[in-house]
Amino acid sequence: MIMLGAAVPLGACYTYRPLSTPAPEPGTRISAQLTGQGSHDLAGQIGPDVLHVEGEVMEADSSGLDLVVREIESYRGIRSDWQGEQVRLPRAAVAGIQERKLSPGGTGIMGGAIVAGLYAIYRVLGGPGLFEGNPGQGAGGGR
Repeated sequence: MIMLGAAVPLGACYTYRPLSTPAPEPGTRISAQLTGQGSHDLAGQIGPDVLHVEGEVMEADSSGLDLVVREIESYRGIRSDWQGEQVRLPRAAVAGIQERKLSPGGTGIMGGAIVAGLYAIYRVLGGPGLFEGNPGQGAGGGR
């Protein structure tokens, strides 16, 4: 049963919401939507036709954002993982910013579904007697 509880954090759900402050704080996970011109201007750093850049804010000021990039998404919806490379996004290149927030409702539903599924598998496979063995029964079925 300990393994069931350990699986719940794996089911955490996140949503993106508009920033609650004028500028994101360092460490905040954001998704920045680029303007068409911004995508074009940054193509040499992040690749062509990028619509969203997701990552943690290192620094934000009036001229732009320094991000540790985790993922990009193209206009076609193709996502590419990044390994934390740092990119500077000028403010003029950014059409909008949203921050990643934990979704308590979604996490609760997902966590409950994971626990229920794992418990069902546990019971189907024999429950508590699966690893304990049955006293009095050997390989010959108890003879």
